[in-house]
Amino acid sequence: MLSQTCLAFAGGEFSLVSEDISEPTEWTIEHDCHTLIVHLQGRMQHLETRIDGGRACRAPARPGEAWLIPAGAYYVGRADGGNIAYAEFRIKRAWLSGLGRGAPGDPLRPLMKQRDPLLHGLTGRMIQLADADDDLAGMLRDTMAEVVGLHLLREYPAGAVARPARTPPSLSEAQQRRLQDYILAHLDQHLGLEELARLAGIGRHRLIEAFRHCFGMTPMQYIIAQRLQLACGLLESTRQDITSIALATGFSSHSHLSSAFKRRYGITPRQFRAQAKGISGA
Repeated sequence: MLSQTCLAFAGGEFSLVSEDISEPTEWTIEHDCHTLIVHLQGRMQHLETRIDGGRACRAPARPGEAWLIPAGAYYVGRADGGNIAYAEFRIKRAWLSGLGRGAPGDPLRPLMKQRDPLLHGLTGRMIQLADADDDLAGMLRDTMAEVVGLHLLREYPAGAVARPARTPPSLSEAQQRRLQDYILAHLDQHLGLEELARLAGIGRHRLIEAFRHCFGMTPMQYIIAQRLQLACGLLESTRQDITSIALATGFSSHSHLSSAFKRRYGITPRQFRAQAKGISGA
């Protein structure tokens, strides 16, 4: 570990960490608190993460992407690359439960490689306040931590625990890869349920149910999420105008992208681009 800065807030602890992963590196997490990791900068050659023995996520982390490990869950990550920086929130269960007005049970679902500009922006502001020791800075850190907690509760709640009456249809690993690869290769084009169903070799209604079971969302929701992630990458790494980015990611216009972007992330593409430049230059 190259460096680590820790800050306490009312509901837990915030850490800013720099590491050298030029040699293969493994992390494990199993805490009685919720752990949120936000990747900030640095390139990875490889990254594989898994939570509670579920399906592995194999893709390098990009700035602004988040991993959420619910309290009690077991996380393992393996990576190699260069120097990286990330932020880690450790959030007390009782504190988060209080924010959610005492809702019973574990309130959060696990996340891997989740693009979330709001979490990225709040993390950047926490970093800016890291060296401030006045009362107002402390109050602001606590307030922003509450916003993080409320955002997690609203956007990433755990699913209902009800047991299904029947086993839902599923997709094989090969079908999942085929659909993912096809969608990612054609994000700038119209993608319909009929062609995806043909690709998977099943009917439309079965595809919707099986896709939701495997990916936690419908095919159309998944497509929009991937388009928005691609748009985030282009906004960060290129100088293309927003209309060009909209068309390159399958949206019909600047306003179509802006509407979907703000609905998902709470800010406009222009605000995201300015925020990303501000954080990378901090």
